[in-house]
Amino acid sequence: MRIAIFGTVGAGKSTVSTEISKRLGYEIFPEPIDDNPYFDDYYKDLKGTVFKMQIYMLAARSKQLRQAVSLKNIIFDRTILEDPIFMQVNHDLGNVNDVDYQTYNDFYENVIMENLKLPDERVKFDVVIYLKLPTKKAEERIAKRGRPSEQIVDSEYWEILNKRYEDFYKKHQNDFNFAVIDAETDDFDKEMDQVMEAIYKTDPSLRKA
Repeated sequence: MRIAIFGTVGAGKSTVSTEISKRLGYEIFPEPIDDNPYFDDYYKDLKGTVFKMQIYMLAARSKQLRQAVSLKNIIFDRTILEDPIFMQVNHDLGNVNDVDYQTYNDFYENVIMENLKLPDERVKFDVVIYLKLPTKKAEERIAKRGRPSEQIVDSEYWEILNKRYEDFYKKHQNDFNFAVIDAETDDFDKEMDQVMEAIYKTDPSLRKA
């Protein structure tokens, strides 16, 4: 099964991915930020780095998807579907001009997505776990984990980002097998019960007797 974890910054994607991996023994394809040369400066200078950052992320995630073609049981800690959301937010806020925004979208649709087509279909996700929570809760978690580059971002950015995630879900909820999870709770066991139930519903054979 290919499991995608979907949700705004601070939703808990990496934590949930790790727990699913422990329970099912699946490999995690993490968000490619550790080797990203633009990440540390991204939030410090959005206008100067956002285009380069998002092109880098598209290339890195495309590589991950190519690697995943031969694998059956994997977890994607954020997916290539979400990259345009970040670009849209930065366009909304004036960090990306109209020309760069259109160039990015053309590249995404006509190069990235076209090249990810397989002989029969695109790389698909069997279930997309949407970790949904209010922006305020996401901001609390962002503050708690303390990544320096994220602490300088104002609330407007996080608010618009979360809204754009919800917009994406509403637009594409019939295009993918979404499972909406209440990620606001501080009861992680309860949250994981929801997550695993969604996975078992998609593939009942994974449920242990």
